[in-house]
Amino acid sequence: MTLPQRVALGSFWLSHLTFWLTLALSMAWGVTDVCIPYLTGCTSITATGIPDPQAFIFRGGLIAACVLFIVWWYCMQAWLIEIAPERPIWTVRYMVTTGIISSICLIVATAVLRPDKGNLPWTLHTVGAALFFLISLVVQTRITYWLKHLAKRGVNIGSSLRQKFILVYAQWFFLGVMIVLQVADSDDRWKNVVEWWMALLIGLFYLTSYRDWAGFRLTDAE
Repeated sequence: MTLPQRVALGSFWLSHLTFWLTLALSMAWGVTDVCIPYLTGCTSITATGIPDPQAFIFRGGLIAACVLFIVWWYCMQAWLIEIAPERPIWTVRYMVTTGIISSICLIVATAVLRPDKGNLPWTLHTVGAALFFLISLVVQTRITYWLKHLAKRGVNIGSSLRQKFILVYAQWFFLGVMIVLQVADSDDRWKNVVEWWMALLIGLFYLTSYRDWAGFRLTDAE
């Protein structure tokens, strides 16, 4: 297994094991009802990471995952420059830089969470989290269409392009649902359902690179 493959695995599993662990602890300690938030929206992702001691697990795990997201974007840049025949470096770098910015937004949104719920800077958290979701969706879509462009030119881009398209289309669908829910001032439970699915789809997008990077190494010494 190459280092980029480990990064792809870690990006998904570290972030989502953090979500699932803090959710399980919230259920075990009665903070939230036993439920499947992907179906019922019984709690938001944020709510699982506010009480102690989940807050320490949530912040530590998710910020570490964001660092892996940044490394994933670096790996993506190196891979695209390696496989692209024309090497349009400016296009690759702006996409990767944008992806890194989305990870930084999530770091900020996560770092401000603490057990003192009444004094949380909710605006900063909400804006940071929303920017992460929106920017991630836009740049993952751009990367997917760039890979399609390369595939048409005969470049070997791996085998995950179809999965990437499914994931980004599903994200756009859920974004549309969220907009409708916001306009209709719908119950927070439905918004929570969308949040959980959006996070899952973004994480799975990172994971799709695992197979593509089977023969990709960052250094000759790897």
